[in-house]
Amino acid sequence: MAERLCSKKAAVAAGEDRLSTLPEDVIHLVLSLLPSCQAVRTCVLATRWRTLWKSVPSLRVDADDEAYRCCQDLKRFIDSFLRCRDPTPLHECEILFDDDRRSEEFHQDFELWLRYAVSHKVRVLRFEILAGHDPLQLSAGAVISEHLTTLILRCVEFEDFSLDVSGCQSLEVLEMHECVINIGTALPKSLKHLTIRDTSFGSQDSPCLTSAPGLVTLEVADCHGWTPLFKSLPSLVAAFINTEYVLKGSCGNSFNGYCGHEQCVVCHGIADFVFLEGLSGATNLELTAEYFMIFRTDIEWCPMFSRLKTLLLSDWCMAQYFHGLVFFLKHSPILERLTLEHCTLSKQWYDTTTETYKPKDKFLVSKHLKAVEINHVKGDKRIHLLLKVLAFHGVYSELINFKEKYTS
Repeated sequence: MAERLCSKKAAVAAGEDRLSTLPEDVIHLVLSLLPSCQAVRTCVLATRWRTLWKSVPSLRVDADDEAYRCCQDLKRFIDSFLRCRDPTPLHECEILFDDDRRSEEFHQDFELWLRYAVSHKVRVLRFEILAGHDPLQLSAGAVISEHLTTLILRCVEFEDFSLDVSGCQSLEVLEMHECVINIGTALPKSLKHLTIRDTSFGSQDSPCLTSAPGLVTLEVADCHGWTPLFKSLPSLVAAFINTEYVLKGSCGNSFNGYCGHEQCVVCHGIADFVFLEGLSGATNLELTAEYFMIFRTDIEWCPMFSRLKTLLLSDWCMAQYFHGLVFFLKHSPILERLTLEHCTLSKQWYDTTTETYKPKDKFLVSKHLKAVEINHVKGDKRIHLLLKVLAFHGVYSELINFKEKYTS
């Protein structure tokens, strides 16, 4: 050990740069954080650096990098990089591609690059088409790997819409943005964090139940088609659901997700019940939607949110005399914090000819409730109706904090 330190000091004294005296695994770590084109350029620094880039455990390519003058430059670089590097594990692969520079002939190349990463035991795989209009089509098994721990996809469509990650038994993080997929009936037990945004769920005739027993956080926002319907999620801690767009099937006569017929099995089918039932074990929950009908049948089934401590609801909970709000107040026995977001209390939510509130069932809110925050539009003179409902169930003014939101 002493001899090694002395040799390093001698090298520095002789004018050799300090970086070159670092152990090879440390240099590899540093190079793995750089874009791959820059890592390759280090081969000209010194004799020792000539081949170090070949065993760097990462591939990082961004099409916007000025190093690539055109698509062909990018293709040639990736092909050469993968052909020349040593056959060592590739721990991280990150390919960011601008659709404006994408051509149809690259579709096959994309899949070959992904398969190379998978075959070299990639752990973190991030593949994003950044400005896509039409999703890139990949075969269903293109990203299956027992070594994969993180998978981030943008603007991807899988063959038959099937994203099969059941074979990814080490997968912990799965993110999908602007994709066209069906996630299937079973996700790996290892999966802890699932994010789905701006995604279409393929051409299913009906919803399917998905098992994700290890899921800790769930985010579903601005999606189209049949929403993923989850079985019981025993490990769930936090869920963020933004259904600004309708997440259920359309019967062909629906407007904003509801056709007006009480017996419609599509608008009021299994999707409604399972959706909230699967989230009932969450500790922190955010439910934002434009339309009460999205959660209507869920509420009628009355799932109990026995572990819920923090809850955020948007305007949908104001419909039908605050039916959604009252439901959560009643079915969240240990609720501590409640936030009502963008509470405009517009006329569509209730009959403005009466200010009475006489529910059939009187109950008091959780004794654990410590704070209620109401984010409302400035100048709304009807906020007192909401306060009457809250007071009726034991939420008094000392618990409530108001924040005004200004309309443009």
